[in-house]
Amino acid sequence: MGYYHYKKDIEIDWFKELLGLPQFKKWQDLYQVVIYPNYKEEIETLRRSLRACQRATWPKEKMIIVLAMEEREGESAEEKARALKQEFAGRFFKLLVTFHPKDLPGELKAKGANATWAAQRLREFLDQHNIPYEKVLVSTFDADSCPHPQYFACLAYKYITNENRTKRSYQPIPLYSNNIWHAPAITRIIAFSASFWQMIEATRPYRMINFSSQAMSMKTLVDINFWDKTIVSEDSRQFFRAYFRYHGDHQVVPVFTPVYMDAVLGKNFWETLKEQYLQKRRWAWGVEHFPYLLEELPRHKEIPWVLRALLLWRQFEGHYSWATASLLLALSGWLPFALNPTFRSTVLAYNLPSLARLLLGLTWVGILISTYISLGLLPPRPKEYGIWKMLEMYIQWALTPITAIFFGSIPAVDAQTRMMLGKSLGFRVTKKIVPRRI
Repeated sequence: MGYYHYKKDIEIDWFKELLGLPQFKKWQDLYQVVIYPNYKEEIETLRRSLRACQRATWPKEKMIIVLAMEEREGESAEEKARALKQEFAGRFFKLLVTFHPKDLPGELKAKGANATWAAQRLREFLDQHNIPYEKVLVSTFDADSCPHPQYFACLAYKYITNENRTKRSYQPIPLYSNNIWHAPAITRIIAFSASFWQMIEATRPYRMINFSSQAMSMKTLVDINFWDKTIVSEDSRQFFRAYFRYHGDHQVVPVFTPVYMDAVLGKNFWETLKEQYLQKRRWAWGVEHFPYLLEELPRHKEIPWVLRALLLWRQFEGHYSWATASLLLALSGWLPFALNPTFRSTVLAYNLPSLARLLLGLTWVGILISTYISLGLLPPRPKEYGIWKMLEMYIQWALTPITAIFFGSIPAVDAQTRMMLGKSLGFRVTKKIVPRRI
């Protein structure tokens, strides 16, 4: 049973009493729920994710899977639901299939609306079986999310040993490695960079915000009325909604266990690049939280003003840096010469090439470290790829400046400019083709 094998059938009240934690009888009392909101996803993607849940060490009689389908997808959604329900029948405590009705008033066609509908149906099921909400942990995953076998055990440990467990969110580490060997080099770098950023954030939980796959107790979801159904970035908005609902007493707890996901992969190279750009632009649309914070923070004077100001500053600085840092690094060496012709005759201009070489040399140290870490995160190499593919995994990091500009700063500028001009950006599912060899 992973983390709990040595504790099996033993109550941990003595441990909680020692720590002064509220009584929680046994880990065996916990139910683990996984909601998979999806729209026009390949059935193989969903099948692979459900199999990953089935391989988990958590007892399947305490696991509920919710396939959250979209009615607007039509007959294909019903066919996938029937096939998966038949294939996985009896393998979990319950496999629920929900169909989010189309064109409900006050909703954006996005993941948050689908997840909310699914969670409401889950609530009805829990009420029918008299299962307390605080004994239910709900993980909301993307369709391609495959949890590590020990994910649910680690999540339960984090939940049980947390004094304010129902006022916390729980964030695993996303690793975009399911199809990493099949993705182009540029996409691989972006995938690894996203994972590295989440690893860094996990080491400083005081500033963490929900991202993609995440978990909350059912009680928390009920308290905050599930998800915001009107926005694109519903995952990170969950943090702010819970933060204000609990008057500032809300944090994200890092779960140092991976959830494996897909890198962006289209039918060909150019479609992959297009899909990658659109995904990054959707992520950058998280700037939509800034006006929300400007509106909400003044209303919550029970939260110390320093904390409110810090929260607002981090959002501002994060999105500003996202849009400008790479561009400034790329252009800063040329700007003084372009803006001031006499700059060439200064001492600083004379020493600038040496300084630039030094700084670039330091950046290569970071790239080499990133290369080393990324190799340790790779899944086994498929048989159809030889030593040249492994060599490609080394030299791909030379493309980092290109990805930082064209798939970092520019999509962020695009998203922020659209928001400034009042052009709404709807939710768009990113294409991630599942190679049949996986």
